[in-house]
Amino acid sequence: MPPDEFPATPNDALRIDRRQFLVRLEMLAAGLTCGALPLIAAGCAARAKYVTPTLTGERLSVPLAQVGATGGVLVEDPFGDLPIFLHRTADGAYVAVSTRCGHRGCQVEPAAAKLVCPCHGSEYTLDGTILQGPTLRPLERYRVTVDGAAAIIHRTSPETP
Repeated sequence: MPPDEFPATPNDALRIDRRQFLVRLEMLAAGLTCGALPLIAAGCAARAKYVTPTLTGERLSVPLAQVGATGGVLVEDPFGDLPIFLHRTADGAYVAVSTRCGHRGCQVEPAAAKLVCPCHGSEYTLDGTILQGPTLRPLERYRVTVDGAAAIIHRTSPETP
């Protein structure tokens, strides 16, 4: 019996050819991409902003307006290869910590109400205290004073949290 003469089956309506399959696959890929764009944009928007401080000796001066009410900023550190995280606490104090993870030296990133190392998952509070290892060392902390409308990070005087 030639192939054209096979009787029709209920599954024939479900069959698609190669072209239809590729068209549907492209539509699925486009839908997934469009669905992921808002999530990608939200992830980028949540990152802390970078600020360039004014230098006076080894003190870094950051305008308080750039830090925000209870937010934080990554301050470029001309004396090191990683930025310093500066944030204002709920009680109005300012805290500055190194962003160098105590485990392997990777840069920790602000995430919600903590700092997270993307290399091995170590987590810290915003003042540098360890929340979760593998790190065994807290983040280096710097003394911060307020002078008028600026937070002054004393780069040469690390503290222990």
